[in-house]
Amino acid sequence: MCKLVLWDIDGTLLQTSGVSKAAMHMAVRQVMGVIDPPAERTFYSGKTDWQIICDMLPDRSIDAIAEQLPSFSHAYVSALQQRIPEMIERSQIFPGVVDMLQRLYGAVVQAPLTGNVAPVARIKLSALQLAEYLDLDAGAYGNDHYNRWSLVPIAVERAGRRYQRAFTGSDVVIIGDTPNDIRTGKANGARTVAVATGPYSLNDLRPYEPDVLLPDLSACDAALEIILGD
Repeated sequence: MCKLVLWDIDGTLLQTSGVSKAAMHMAVRQVMGVIDPPAERTFYSGKTDWQIICDMLPDRSIDAIAEQLPSFSHAYVSALQQRIPEMIERSQIFPGVVDMLQRLYGAVVQAPLTGNVAPVARIKLSALQLAEYLDLDAGAYGNDHYNRWSLVPIAVERAGRRYQRAFTGSDVVIIGDTPNDIRTGKANGARTVAVATGPYSLNDLRPYEPDVLLPDLSACDAALEIILGD
């Protein structure tokens, strides 16, 4: 397995129709003492949970938020676990995702690269039966670093240690739905694949010049070839 394919979760693999957002807000209120975040600070796409909380609470430092992340994660997990039946009912897995994960399984290393804190990512992927295709211990998460682009070296190091090989350059493929996913890949010399299944359209994503730009993953054979192409 010579490729490391790093998947964003929300907007790329699936969407939870606001269920996880409601659980996150509950956790922020409980742990951080915030009733409601300002409306202009509620756009989450492409950010880590750590960064999202900092956006909600601009008067608190990154380090101060970091100290509360474990408590926040615990509260977030508790709130989301109570909503698992609702999440399963309301969530959507995007076209072609399951087929693509199945086709890549065993041929490459697949892992999450997500802004979600790790236990929340596990709940989402497990609830929607996607976790079996991904090596969750080889990924990187929103509690690993504030900046999304700093997650790539963490995932690369974890995957390299687990599989006893070095993943470099185009060996690493970042698949996401936001400009920040593209920037993250480019900043780390990875191959970038953008899908317009999140809040950004093809025209929104095109100026950021991903290596591959797709409306979704429904044309699995073609998508597979260009995702793994050198």
